Amino acid sequence: MSTQAEVESFDRQHEHSLRRIWFAGDVHGEFRHLEAALKAVRGSNSFPSWLVFLGDLDIDQRPLGAVLEPMLARSPELRVALIHGNHDADSYAHWECLHDCGGAVALHGRVVDLDGIRVAGLGGNFLGRVWAPPLQPTFTSKAAAMHRGPYGWRDGQRPKPKLHGAIYPDDVAALGQQRADILVTHEAPSCHPYGWTALDQLARVIGVLRTFHGHTHDDLSEAYLEHREELGFDARAVNFRCIKNGLGKLVHIRQFHLKGA
Repeated sequence: MSTQAEVESFDRQHEHSLRRIWFAGDVHGEFRHLEAALKAVRGSNSFPSWLVFLGDLDIDQRPLGAVLEPMLARSPELRVALIHGNHDADSYAHWECLHDCGGAVALHGRVVDLDGIRVAGLGGNFLGRVWAPPLQPTFTSKAAAMHRGPYGWRDGQRPKPKLHGAIYPDDVAALGQQRADILVTHEAPSCHPYGWTALDQLARVIGVLRTFHGHTHDDLSEAYLEHREELGFDARAVNFRCIKNGLGKLVHIRQFHLKGA
């Protein structure tokens, strides 16, 4: 559990790094607003060192590495990290395109130091046929869910791709053995009407001061403040095709509301 005073102290101490970590809400195959945002701050102290996708990149035609290549060619100092969302497992093509990501860092199940800020990642969604806490899980791990049994898979069949995108108890348990400053998830914590108490518990166990999530295509962060004390951390949502920095502040740019987006 962190106090508001501890969060404010953390923000003051790490303000420069936090301003330069950008968290991108669900892009669903559209990257023009990111290009526009980067162009607007290129050459300034506000230019990000990291761009962290919060899931639902939702690409199935080209590998993510190829999609990002033009943007990174114009901004070679920018590094990219990501977690997967539920739509990134809509098909095997989605899953494979996302993870053919060049030099991008897959954060799921890991804690990675981003310029002195320890960021933990938990991708995916709670899938009823796998695990919907507080109910008991059907499968504790992806390996168990993918296992067909003694007869295996026949005639080129494969497990449902959605099983790749599910959250498993073993993933949460392994992450719970680590410590972090920020937790990024695709699903929302319990302060959202469709959020999950299991994510609150994870955030508190690993000692984070702030969380970011996508998935819900809304931003109820102001309402989350009412739950700050009981949550024990500062929860932030990042809306559809929006960006916030590590301080939880919206990165403003006119081009966000793109015609036809």
